[in-house]
Parts: sequence; structure tokens; C-alpha cells
Amino acid sequence: MISAYAFDTWIHSLWLPFLRISAALMAAPLFSAARAPAPFRVFLALALTVILVPLMPAMPAVSPLSVGGVLQGANELLIGLAMGFLLQMVFEAVMLGGQLIATGMGLSFATLMDPQQGTPVPVLGQFLVILATLLFLAMGGHLEFLRMLGDSFRLWPVATTPFGPEAGQVVLAWFSELLRGAVRVALPAMMALLVVQVALGVVSRAAPSLNIFAIGFPLTLLTGFFVLTRLLPTLFDTLSLLLASAWQSMGLLLALGGAHVG
Repeated sequence: MISAYAFDTWIHSLWLPFLRISAALMAAPLFSAARAPAPFRVFLALALTVILVPLMPAMPAVSPLSVGGVLQGANELLIGLAMGFLLQMVFEAVMLGGQLIATGMGLSFATLMDPQQGTPVPVLGQFLVILATLLFLAMGGHLEFLRMLGDSFRLWPVATTPFGPEAGQVVLAWFSELLRGAVRVALPAMMALLVVQVALGVVSRAAPSLNIFAIGFPLTLLTGFFVLTRLLPTLFDTLSLLLASAWQSMGLLLALGGAHVG
């Protein structure tokens, strides 16, 4: 028979790791899809916690309802949210790149409900995100994220180092990668569409009687779709670079906690 004290200690040992894992899954792409049932996400976080707790360093026994337990729980939530956020920004960069292309093609009015966030987004951006998600799964990115999540308890042990300003700067610095990744996705199409727009402007000045709107929109669409056929094969390389940068930033984030522990 398991004593009440041993059972209480076991519950306390699960609580803080469960908070970090559940927060990371809640913020990360694929795992946080709006269509994924909440009980499934809770079960997945609990299952990962039960698997990883025996592999973690010894943790202090702190009651979740005490002041120290609440503060440590908030710290674990911040760590998990930061890890999931860094990965989520990769797909936000792809989405933003698709929105930029859709705006240049005149397709920004064509929207679709995003199952990941539950908000309307341009169809083209959603199309690129779906392709990026399939590539992410094909590359084993979901497994790499779970590996990083497991390693986080070794690099940044539970209830040791608070989530400080240095860790926050790592997360904020990732916004520059978001914009850079969006431009990397959309720049070829934007440049081609800009050339078309300039050419249409020259034609409208040379022949004012020509109905530029009647030929401008179809020409812009055809150019955009043609550039997309050339852009899609490069999406794998672009996504690989963004993911490599995300893993690097995630490792830097966890190294900050490990440096304070050491």
C-alpha cells in the first residue's frame, strides 16, 4: 500500500513539470490547434510528465498552494510558454509572408478560418502554413520539440532559476527573426508583383484610355500564381533555416537558466 505521504509527495513532484510541459504544448504549433480537444492536450501533457519525471533531477518538495509553490509554478509557466512561443513564431513568419503575397496579388479579401488560432486569415497564408506544417512533421520537428522539452529539465532544472530579463530578451529578439523570415518567404513574389505594378503604371500613363483595372487584376493574379509555383520548392529550405534559428534560440534560452544554476 502506498502511504498518503508518499502519494502527496508524488503529486507535488508532478505539478511543476506538468505546468512547464502543458504551457509549452499550449503555445507551440500543432499541439495547440484550436480543433484539438482540451482533454487530449491535458492527457498528452500529463503522459509526458509521468514519463519525464523519473529522468529529472531531484526537486524540492513544495506545496502547490503555498506562496513559494505559486511563484515557482508561474516561473515554470513562463519557461514553457517561451519555448512554445519561439517555435510558434516560425509558422507566424510563414503566415505573414503569405499575407504579404496575398496583399500584392489582391487576394487579401479571400479569407479562411485558421484552425490553429480560430481567426480568419488570408487563404494564401493558410495554404503556406499547411504546407509548412506538413514539412515540419516530415522533418520530425514535433519530435525535436519534445526532445528539447525533455532536455529543458536537465538544462534548466525545476524550481532553480527564475525567468529573468535576460530570458525575456531572448524571446523578444526572436521578433526580428519573425520579420526576417516573412520577408524571406514573400520577397521574390513581392518583387515580381512590384515590377508588374510599375509596368501597369507606365502603361496607364502611355495609354490613358486603356481600362487598366480590367487587365491589371488578372495580370497580377497570373503573375502571383506563376511566382508561387517557383516559390513553393524553396519553402523547405526557408522553413529549415527558420527552425534551425528557433532551436538555437531555444537552446540559448535554456542555457541562461543552466548558467545561473552552475
